[in-house]
Amino acid sequence: MRGAALALVLAAAGGACAGPSGAGAPPIPPPAAPGPPLEEKAERFERGLDGRHLLPWGALGYRVRLPEGGAGPAIPVYGADTVAWSGALLAAECERWAATRDPAALGRVRTLLGGLGVLSAVTGERGHFARYACPAGFLRAEPRPEEWRDGGPGFEGWRWRADLSKDQVAGLVHGLAAVTDLVEDPGARARAARLLGDLSDRVLGGGGRVREADGSPTIYGDLSPRVAGLPVGVNAAIVLGLADAAGRATGEPRHGRRFDALVAGGAAEALRVPTVRLLGKEGFSNPNMAAMALSSILRGPAPDGETEPARARFRREAEGALRRILELHRGEGNAFWIAVAAPAGAGAGATARDLADARHQLLRFPLGLEVHPLDHSARTDLARCFWASRGGRAQFRRPLPVDLMGPGSFLWKSNPYEVVREDPEADGRTAYAGVDFLAAYWPLRRLGVVRE
Repeated sequence: MRGAALALVLAAAGGACAGPSGAGAPPIPPPAAPGPPLEEKAERFERGLDGRHLLPWGALGYRVRLPEGGAGPAIPVYGADTVAWSGALLAAECERWAATRDPAALGRVRTLLGGLGVLSAVTGERGHFARYACPAGFLRAEPRPEEWRDGGPGFEGWRWRADLSKDQVAGLVHGLAAVTDLVEDPGARARAARLLGDLSDRVLGGGGRVREADGSPTIYGDLSPRVAGLPVGVNAAIVLGLADAAGRATGEPRHGRRFDALVAGGAAEALRVPTVRLLGKEGFSNPNMAAMALSSILRGPAPDGETEPARARFRREAEGALRRILELHRGEGNAFWIAVAAPAGAGAGATARDLADARHQLLRFPLGLEVHPLDHSARTDLARCFWASRGGRAQFRRPLPVDLMGPGSFLWKSNPYEVVREDPEADGRTAYAGVDFLAAYWPLRRLGVVRE
């Protein structure tokens, strides 16, 4: 019975087609009306972070509320994924530094490391991160009040939200490992190494689960690479990525031992199921988390199989994971996943078409990131898919380009097939930061895939 179930999962994850209906998608077309060059877009998003989206203590406020009438400063609001998208922006700024040697990029790296340090220190426990933290009264409301806590020593008068999830850990691995890979600054590398080492000690030293201060597991904190004997590729990506990054950043043997134990236990092979699509339904966050967690191992040269056999095995399976993700999603032009796969070349499956699709998506990426109602149900020129989305909503047979999807916290994890996107704050006053553009643009710029 277990073998049959595994075969079903592998078949669902391995199809080389795009679309919940199985229909292949044509290449992403360039925009009909060319906008500003990509470099100018990136500069605009970078400028928009200052004064609007970077919180005073260094973390990313990836969404804000604009004042009525447009006059006055933006209003900060709670962001449940502050850790994940601060990590995504940190990795983007590391890539920006490596591509341009712009001192502003290095300054942004240091700022974000400080913000992530606050999100850890505010809890009062090493390696434990808050989803969000701020001085008391900074926010107008604290959603899910039962999960908010008072700040630890040194953060009296602060409030922070508990219940860290696996997507936050994936974002941390993505951002902190990029500092080790791309930034030569000793201070930045030391701060990243300390945060990675503490996170590894708490999560991997605690049995591969994200736990609260009282030892209870968080709701979405189980990172077991296998459950009931079946592979959970996204979990395997996160724990392997964390152990590998912590070992390289700190040089401390215990992290290497944890990594070796995970590989010996079959975690690398679990990467062969990085995502699952069944009956047209897929959680797009899973391949996004896997891409984040695997970005560091794919960024560097392939390890030597004789001197680093466990890392070489991890690298081979990581390439295969990204190859399966891109094959399943070919035609969607997911520029971030393509950017993660691109450094590894053909092994990770980033084809010439993928690179062209990614570039066209970035060209189409909207500069205005205010949220308005989005409803394509009147479109009769777009065929519908028989299968509903994972959320039970209608889907198109082929993906929408990024400019028709509407802005979000990180568009590369959104379902590009859905006909209607519901958002209770779609009144034009909620605005996002554009970290999703930067997270894809800067690595592709460093690699020379985009030059403008």
